Amino acid sequence: MLKIQNIKYPIEKDEVVSYDKLIDYIYKHISKKYKPKNLCNVELVKKSLDARTPDLSYVLSAVFSCSNEQSLLKYKTITKYTTPKEIIELNNLKTKRRRKVLVVGMGPAGLFNAYILNKVGIDVTLIEKGSKVEERIQKVDKFFETGILDEDTNIQFGEGGAGTFSDGKLGTNVDSPYIKFILETLVKFGANKDILYEAKPHIGTDILRTVIVNIRKYLIEQGVKVMFNTKLIDFDNNSATLLSNNEKLIEYYDYLVLAVGHSATDIYNLLKQKQVELEPKNFAIGVRIEHLQSEINKVQYHGEYYNLPAADYKLVAHINDRSIYSFCMCPGGYVVNASSEQGCLVTNGMSNNKRDADNANSALLVNVNVEDYYQGDVLDGVSFLRKYETLAYEKYGNFTVPVQLVGDFINSTPSVTLGSVTPTIKPAYKLGSIEDVLPDFVADTLREGLKVLDTKLHGFAASDAVMSAIETRSSAPVRIKRTSNLSTSILNVYAAGEGSGYAGGITTSAIDGIKIAIKIIENCEVN
Repeated sequence: MLKIQNIKYPIEKDEVVSYDKLIDYIYKHISKKYKPKNLCNVELVKKSLDARTPDLSYVLSAVFSCSNEQSLLKYKTITKYTTPKEIIELNNLKTKRRRKVLVVGMGPAGLFNAYILNKVGIDVTLIEKGSKVEERIQKVDKFFETGILDEDTNIQFGEGGAGTFSDGKLGTNVDSPYIKFILETLVKFGANKDILYEAKPHIGTDILRTVIVNIRKYLIEQGVKVMFNTKLIDFDNNSATLLSNNEKLIEYYDYLVLAVGHSATDIYNLLKQKQVELEPKNFAIGVRIEHLQSEINKVQYHGEYYNLPAADYKLVAHINDRSIYSFCMCPGGYVVNASSEQGCLVTNGMSNNKRDADNANSALLVNVNVEDYYQGDVLDGVSFLRKYETLAYEKYGNFTVPVQLVGDFINSTPSVTLGSVTPTIKPAYKLGSIEDVLPDFVADTLREGLKVLDTKLHGFAASDAVMSAIETRSSAPVRIKRTSNLSTSILNVYAAGEGSGYAGGITTSAIDGIKIAIKIIENCEVN
């Protein structure tokens, strides 16, 4: 097969562009320009939007077959397309030795780790401290309605991990051959096929929930033991103490995989107690910012293109020695109360597959360096975050989120009335001031940074845009150190995903889970 890149498809205003329409365009383009013989198997592999000028266009890449492939390789836009050797090796993984692996956490790292291990016949037990998706939705909805928080099942914890209540973004800056495998697996279990070719793929929280359930059912059918409402409370010498529905159990293992997510402070404390090597790391905190999605569309699309998806943005600026940047931008989405501890307030963003809500939202973060918080304890980053999450909670109490208009924040004036943007956050919000729940250096950087970012995206610092505090869970404040074998300092104990400090987001966490699975399979052959 061959791969062709940089095919430009001009977009007419209000045009409905389907997959079949693009395939037809690509077919005609290749036929006319390159004169292939017996052209067939045309498949779109990447579609990105070029909105740098008012003349919007899609930029397309595709693969295809023909009988004179060799003669077409003289063109710069055409290359040979082959399946990466890593994928071939992944599909051919085998082990002669049946081992038992305990995987803790059912986010993307844990699920893909279990999926690969199970494929080769390894005995996998998969545990999750929170509830299954169906029950998790009910508990989160109850929290939104009443403010009553379940510390084990919430937006951070439960089947699917924190990504289950997010935008389901799959984009990553990491170049890995496993990405295609991950995307195809997600499609196999119910994700829309467009994630296979969109430059910025996303599933949407509504569809992701179905995907997660389908993966769970498949794993159970294949013999994986799945346990919900089950915590790891201790481990030693190939045995783990579990608390399952308030009953203590002992689970034996050859290998233990901790895929616990970035909010699992109980596991960090346990690892510190077990003298597993940890190290503090840089992270970021800030706020959620909301605009009308229609206003973002106008700016990004140079007017109104009604049949284009809700526009996104990615912004960064440097203010003195700090960075301020957008993160986890959710077009047509909602700000959600993502708290996971009593007395601590956290916000996050979420959107459904269609991204058709009125507001756009994004985290607006400022970097926090180790030297900003480290006092000698490896978990000082956890304490630092909890301090400001507590301040945010205590501002108004009972998980009421502090909200302030951008114009008022810049002028250090408490907000008393809303403008055109209505906050989407539940269970409750209250207008006021947010700077007293932020570190001074974060508030100062946000105040100056908003003005700079407005020069990059006109209207970003609109006076009636809304900011909600506080956003603290973009990445782990701790890294679980790995050996050359990818294990922790305890050689049969592994850490994967965001909680390990080596991944961020659904796709990179899944990649990390796969890498750990491969390493365990390799170790099974020698141990």
